[in-house]
Amino acid sequence: MQRAVILLLRGVLFGGSYAGIFVLGWLAASDTPAEVASAAAGTAGQQKVVNLQRKLDRLPDDPELLLELITTQLQQGDLQAAYDHLQTLRQQHPQRWRFGLLAAELLRASGELAAAEQQTQRLLAVDPDNLSLLRLYCRILLEQGEPARAEALAAAAWQRVRSMEKPDNPEALGTVDAVPYGLLLADVRRSRGEVDAADQLLEQMIDRSKRRRTDPRPLIAQAMLRQGKGDLEAAQQLLAEARQHGDSTTIQWLDILSRRWSLELTRAPMQPPPQIPGTPPALTTP
Repeated sequence: MQRAVILLLRGVLFGGSYAGIFVLGWLAASDTPAEVASAAAGTAGQQKVVNLQRKLDRLPDDPELLLELITTQLQQGDLQAAYDHLQTLRQQHPQRWRFGLLAAELLRASGELAAAEQQTQRLLAVDPDNLSLLRLYCRILLEQGEPARAEALAAAAWQRVRSMEKPDNPEALGTVDAVPYGLLLADVRRSRGEVDAADQLLEQMIDRSKRRRTDPRPLIAQAMLRQGKGDLEAAQQLLAEARQHGDSTTIQWLDILSRRWSLELTRAPMQPPPQIPGTPPALTTP
């Protein structure tokens, strides 16, 4: 549950590009292997928290140190402590919207969906086309049982960014990359069970991208839909096509995903997954 938040934090810390998040918003939530923590790792993490807190006593205004502490607390499963320290960061750096996004994500992860929605709405009022905020808002709406609102939100954003493109010049792009917004809409439809509608949208996006330079992202999304329907052969073909158009980081990630899917063909039937544990305690909000 905390993994997506940890990845977002790493993006703030290092400015890195993680292929799974770069390619599709839903990968971090649904298709990323869970991290397994041993007892020794847990003890080491607790000691790291103590050491970081001591450093912060000497350097209380060091944002990188505070972010490292928050990441460690998330890895330890201490959502409340991570949220409290994140609020300190937001007060120190109100102009950095990502801290507000992370705070809203922590609220969502703890089950405080109403508070997470309110915070995300405030951030979107300032930056309505912010893709990270739109993704989080759609996810909150889906978890609240409001799929129609989530789809309407994603569809409106997709139409806005498409209007920024120049139809009279197919080679010219608008100031915003429209593809991730289309992927968001397809993801919402997939989450609603509208797999055929999602697949149709992705097919349209693939056709549009071929007018310029083929974009691998809709191909990967379509591969995931086919894999989800059990058509692994078609999924592998789509991954192979996407691989031809990806950069080195995406290609490396696609190779890993392709091997994982290939292994699924040789596995014996598995037992149903265990019941997901209950929601963690709600965070205390100011």
